[in-house]
Formats: sequence, structure tokens, C-alpha cells
Amino acid sequence: MHGGDHSIAAQRTPSRWTKRGASGWILCGLILLPGLHAQAAGTQNDSASLAALLLRMKTNLLRNGVLAQQYTSVELWHNVNFDKSGKKTLDDSAKFENVFVEGLPYRKKVEENGKPLTGKAAEEEQKRYDKAVEERRKMSLEEKRRGLHLRFTYSWPLCCLTTLFDNRVVGHETINGRDMMVVGSTPKPDARPANEMEKSALNWKETTWIDVADAMPARIEVELLRDEGHFAKGMTNRIDFERFVDLPATGTQQEQAVWLQQSFVGRFRFKLLWFGATGETDQTWSDFKRFHVDMRLLEDTVEEVPRGTTPP
Repeated sequence: MHGGDHSIAAQRTPSRWTKRGASGWILCGLILLPGLHAQAAGTQNDSASLAALLLRMKTNLLRNGVLAQQYTSVELWHNVNFDKSGKKTLDDSAKFENVFVEGLPYRKKVEENGKPLTGKAAEEEQKRYDKAVEERRKMSLEEKRRGLHLRFTYSWPLCCLTTLFDNRVVGHETINGRDMMVVGSTPKPDARPANEMEKSALNWKETTWIDVADAMPARIEVELLRDEGHFAKGMTNRIDFERFVDLPATGTQQEQAVWLQQSFVGRFRFKLLWFGATGETDQTWSDFKRFHVDMRLLEDTVEEVPRGTTPP
């Protein structure tokens, strides 16, 4: 409405456009234009800086994955399902020890619903463990390398934020005393995924809390934008990471940090044939301990990380 009113007023008063008035408008334009150009350039620079930060974060995630896989941990898992009326239909929990078997990470169940595994459940878990040992002893170096590589493949928008998503800074927050840039990412309307992983990533929007100093995600929240498989749109997942000092700074070496997954919270609604329900899944990881691993399995160019200390 303001634009229309301004046009009508200008058409009604053409006689007021004197040479002095016109020169005043031209001078005003000359003053404003540089500011507009600077603002546009600043926007472009901000966009370029954000893109560079996201690329750095993707690279750092891969390197961090190499370090993170050298840590054992204790994992607590809890899942609850509810029917359409809100009645609890399932309440399961388990405890796992994330260890290493033949040089590769292994998730071993040790408790179920608060009780140590016994009887048939313990036998089944032991069989699964023995099978993993047997299979991994037969694996070649290349097969183990591929197995590790798959663990560092990120789906959700993380895989392709700079190529398939529109990203913008939505704020800054402080987490554990560290400055975080909060970035919102939504699929581009004209995005063209190159594979199934990228196609699946476009079903999500993401908010990422990026540690400015380390260029690493300290928190990730994603929301499903459309139905996918048996899960309905609106499903949300949140992952929080904790920063540990992997190797302290020395006179010749900078501090080396590792970001370890600390918690996962998922809220979902699913439907299978005539059965539908909502659910909540919570996971936490703790008691991290560093385990010496020859990381040349992953990539020939990645140097083996020296043995460090257990984080506090």
C-alpha cells in the first residue's frame, strides 16, 4: 500500500520537480547507492563465509569420526511407544558397551530392562559376538577400511548442506561456555539429488549449533518434512555432542579436541499396515575411554593418532 500511495502522490505533483529538487534527489541517490552496494556485498560475503564454514565443518566431521571411533563408551537406550489414545504399549530399555572387536567398533548388549542378560538372551548375544569375531578375522584390510568408512557417512542434511540446502544464520548461543553459530537449513526448491542418500536428506530440515572455534556441530536438530517409509512427517531428532581434549597442547603442537556423541532424542509417529502409534527414543553415552586403534585402516593418508589420555 505504501508503494501505491507514493506513486499517486508523485503523479499529482509533477510541477514540484525543480532543478534544485531533482539535484537533491540525485545527490541523495549517490549517497544511498554505495550503501546499498555495500549491503549487497556484505550479504554475499556473509553467504560465502557461511558456505566456507559449512565445508570446513564437513571436513572436520570426517576427521573427528576417526578420533571418535577410538573411544569406548557405555550406552543407555530407552524406547517407549503409545497408541492413538496415549496409552503406553511398549517400554523397553537396554545397556550396551561400545567396544572394539578385531580393530572395529562393536556394540555389545549387557543389560535388558535394567537386568543383566541371562539364559537365552545371553546365549544369543554371545553367538552374535562370536560371529563378529570370526567374520572380522577373515576380513582384508580393504574390507575393514570400507567398514569404517560407512560409519563416517552422514545422511540427513549434513551430507549436502552446501549443495542442496538454503542455509542462513538464525542466531548465536552459548553452550558450555563456547560460542555457537545457529544455522537453519531447508531444502532448495530446485535441488537435484545425485543418489538415494541425498534424495532422503531432502526430506528433512535442520538446525545446527556450530562451535565457532572448532567448526564442529555441538547440537543438531532435524525435522521430517514429509512421510518417509513408515514414519510420518513431523518426526524430530536431536543429537548433542560433548567436547573433550584428546591431546593437550604442547610447545610444538596445538590442542587436539574430539567431539563425542553424548545424547540422542527422537520423537516419532509411525504406521505399519493397520497399526499406528507414536514413540520416543532416548539414548545417552558416557564413561568414555580412549582405545588405541591403527587408523590407517580408514584412509592411507590419515596418520595414526598417538595414544592419549582418558578425557575427564
